[in-house]
Amino acid sequence: MDIGRRIRKKRIENDFTLEEVGNYVGVSRATIQRYENGVISNIPSDKIELLAKFLNTTPAYLMGWEDENSEPILENIPGIITPIKMKKIPILGTIACGNPIFAEQNYDGYFMLDKNIPEADFVLKAKGDSMIEANIFESDFVFFRKQNDVDNGTIAAVLIDDEATLKRVIKSKDFLILQPCNANYEPIIFTKEEHKNIIILGEMVGVYSSRNK
Repeated sequence: MDIGRRIRKKRIENDFTLEEVGNYVGVSRATIQRYENGVISNIPSDKIELLAKFLNTTPAYLMGWEDENSEPILENIPGIITPIKMKKIPILGTIACGNPIFAEQNYDGYFMLDKNIPEADFVLKAKGDSMIEANIFESDFVFFRKQNDVDNGTIAAVLIDDEATLKRVIKSKDFLILQPCNANYEPIIFTKEEHKNIIILGEMVGVYSSRNK
């Protein structure tokens, strides 16, 4: 919310007219309206102090430096370097890149991720070399967005009879193919009847590797 919207919000809360605010601050009704509409955004500091006093708030609130509970909004304060807000993404065990292994349902710890990266819902740790042509290597952390279907050709985490595997999903009329990204591995092919038991856990949205450090 910008300064103009904050002024308007407080004016309405206090049931003041544009004229009343303007008379107190020493400017015209039209000027207050321009403040509120953002036409004038560089409001002199003395006017901000008068506005805050008349509207029963603080200059810091009008400037966007604090919220209505007087808690500072650090990212809006000039010269303040705010810490990165982190979120915990659960690691759901190790995913097989090659022969599928049993999928652990218990969390295997957490991966701390910037909150500004909203796509990832869970992480799996890659094992094996069947996805190296997609630049996914042993012990890489692979990030997924939860969804039960993916577009044709998408890399996904797939649950097969309680076992998880990471493959490119290829769909056809009669078959579902889990395609490795390594020419040394054969695709896993399921008929229409067989792939009813296959559950797509999510679409890959990113990879973290120690090689990126």
